[in-house]
Order: sequence, then structure tokens, then C-alpha cells
Amino acid sequence: MIKSFCLGLLALCFTGLFSSCNEEGSLGLDLLPNVDGIGVFKLDTFTVNTYTVDEDSVESQFPSRKVFGMINDPVFGKAASATYFQTILTTENVDLGQDVSIDSLVLSLAIEGYMGDTTQPVTIHVYELDEALHLDSSYYTNRRLAYKPTPLATVSYMPRPASYVDISEPLLAGGDTIISYRPIIRIPLSNTLAQRIVAASGTADLANTTNFLNFFKGFYITAEVPNGQTGVMLNITPRSALNGMYLYYRNDTTRRRFDMVARGDIAYFNTFSFDYTGTELATAIGNTSPLIEENFVQAGTGVKVRVDMPYLQKLVETFDVAINKAEIEFTVISSSVTDPFPPPTRMFLLPADSLNVNLPNAMNDLLERYYDGEYRDGKYKFVITRYIQEQLKRTTPDYGLRLIPLNTVSSVNRAVIASSNNVNPLYRPKLILTFTKLK
Repeated sequence: MIKSFCLGLLALCFTGLFSSCNEEGSLGLDLLPNVDGIGVFKLDTFTVNTYTVDEDSVESQFPSRKVFGMINDPVFGKAASATYFQTILTTENVDLGQDVSIDSLVLSLAIEGYMGDTTQPVTIHVYELDEALHLDSSYYTNRRLAYKPTPLATVSYMPRPASYVDISEPLLAGGDTIISYRPIIRIPLSNTLAQRIVAASGTADLANTTNFLNFFKGFYITAEVPNGQTGVMLNITPRSALNGMYLYYRNDTTRRRFDMVARGDIAYFNTFSFDYTGTELATAIGNTSPLIEENFVQAGTGVKVRVDMPYLQKLVETFDVAINKAEIEFTVISSSVTDPFPPPTRMFLLPADSLNVNLPNAMNDLLERYYDGEYRDGKYKFVITRYIQEQLKRTTPDYGLRLIPLNTVSSVNRAVIASSNNVNPLYRPKLILTFTKLK
């Protein structure tokens, strides 16, 4: 996949910097366009080599949103996500009273968004965890926790990410009222679990949150769709007051509700799995052949793009420079941008170490307002001036950059990027340097 290229804008020639050059030589500043007459130069024909690599598992605790579901993507294959989370008490020493009769036990989840097809149902599986979650532990996207084999619920759910839901809720003074909630998923849970909770009323199990988490460790939620169906990934906001397990019951003829909420100081994380079998992506991973014209990026720790600039040091071989601006751009293959698979709204371009681990702290431009990375006009552009200057000074090892999407651990958003081998030279990644010669 690695292949250098030249846009033919300049007649400079030295080893490796331009694909059309065969002889080693100096930069030849006299041939550079002097943009303002005071020794500032602009160059946009550097070699940029790209290819697709696997993303490693990364820490996934406390993602910006919980996500579960399954997507069958004709380009990227099958992606699946699951989520683990706790519920906690809102008060201590819970006693539901005498003569309790159960109406229902419901899991409520507030929908923040989705990716995929909402015209067909998805089968949701809800399980009780058999392994504790911990607030102070790290959880990775490939981590799996033990859960009880019998599901608390298996439901066919028709996604309604924009529809409000009317629910009959009990009033403190007695009676009921209809409340219209923002888009939520309401899943009826096992009556066996409801009976366990009622039996724990007034005991140490409901005395405080620590005891309750020993009694009920939390949820594991996954979903599936048949082969041939596009499927959907559902995004759940972790901050909503509508997230939780709610027991509706009666005592003394009064209808009541007992809340076990999934918000606040709870542990939660997402996991992902991918199957690229039979896709073009499968042949591109790790493939450096010059025949590969497309690179692939997918969140959820799927795949990312490695970006190398192997001949950057040639710029300072015979003189020093001060980098005024370093911009690099990547073009999205327009045919890959189809509903329901939009590209990520933003990407990040980060250095990596020798083990392919992303290093956000090593990109000093990351927190600058100019850094960018937003998706505009079919491109992702980044200003990485400080990074390039550091590389020219050889202050850090160079293991290349990695192009990764926003929401790495809370979505499976994806993009197809033109590689350095793309048949159209205008689509290939481009590094544009504006610099001043120092000596």
C-alpha cells in the first residue's frame, strides 16, 4: 500500500521526497515558490504513506455513551457492541412495606442516538452480571465479564429513537398520572428478579448501595439482528435520570415505584467485536501493497490508518527551518458515504508508539484551536505544526501517526479514506508545509 507520489507542482528532486525523483540532491530552495518575498516557502509534495492497521483494545470505562446493537455493513462487515453497567439505590434501608404485590419490573434506558436501520426490529438480550464491576478499575473494549446464563429479558424491539413514550406513573399522594418521556427503551424484566427484590425488602441487601451491589451486581446488554438485515446500534446517555431499574408494586392498595438507578457513581463500560470476513477491508489490514487504493477507519477499536512521512528529514538535510504551518488532509471516498453509514463528525491524528498504541499526549497540537479534525467538504484536515517541528528536531522517535475516529469507545462510526496509492492523485493524503529557512 505504501507508495510515494508527486503532484508535479515543483521541479525539486531528492531521494524519496518525490516519487518522480531518482537522484539524491539538496532541497534547491531557489526552485521553491517564495510566497511573500521574505524567505517563507510552501511545499505540498512530500511523500505521505498510508495503510490500514488493526486498532488495539483500549480502556472503555465511563464512555460518553453506552452502546449496544449489531450492524451488518456491506463494506466493513459485521460489528457488534455490548454494554455493562451497575444500578444503585437512591436511599438506604429500603423497606417496601407489607402485603407487597408486584405489578412489573422494568429496565429503562434513555436513547441519545443511533446508527443503522430503524425500520426493522432488533432482538435485545438482558442478563444479570455474575461478576462485580468496580468504580476504580480499568476495563478494556475486549473485556468480558461473567453473567448468569438465563436472560432477565429477551425482547424484539422496534427502534424508536425520536418518539416520546407515555408511561403511567404512581403519584406520592396516591393515584396515577400519564407522563410523556423523551425517547426511552422500556424492557420488562423477569418476574423472578422482581420477587427476589421484594424478598430483600427490609433486609441488609437493601440497606445501602454496597450491599445492594453484592445482591445485584449489574446488567450486561447485547443485541442481534439476522444476517442480511442492516441492524442498528443504540446509543444510551449515561447521565439521564430515566436510566434505571424500576419496580412497580402495590401495598395497602396504593401503587408505588421503587427506583434502582443507572446514573451517578456507577461503573460502566462498552465492548466491541468485529467480523470482516469476505470484505475488501479484510484484505487491506496490514497490507502495504501499492494496489490498495483505500484505507479504513472504524470506531469501537476496529481499524485505523497508519500515516508515515518517511522522508521528512530531507527538509533539514542542508539547512534548518522554522515551520510556520503544517497541514495534512485526508479525503473520504464519496461513494462510501451512504445512509445509514455516515462518516465520523471528527477524527484525531495522533502519534503512536512501537506497539501501535495511540499517544494523545505526544501530539502537542491536539489542544490548540487550530488543530481541527472536523469532517468538512469530504475531507479531514489537521494542523500539526508543533508536531512536525519536533520531528524535524528529532526530539522524539517516529513510529508514524494514526488516524482514529471520535467516540472510539462509544460508537462504530466508520470512514473509507483514499490511500496514498489512490488512482486519483488529488484524493491522496497531502502534507502542506509552510516554513522559513533559518540558515
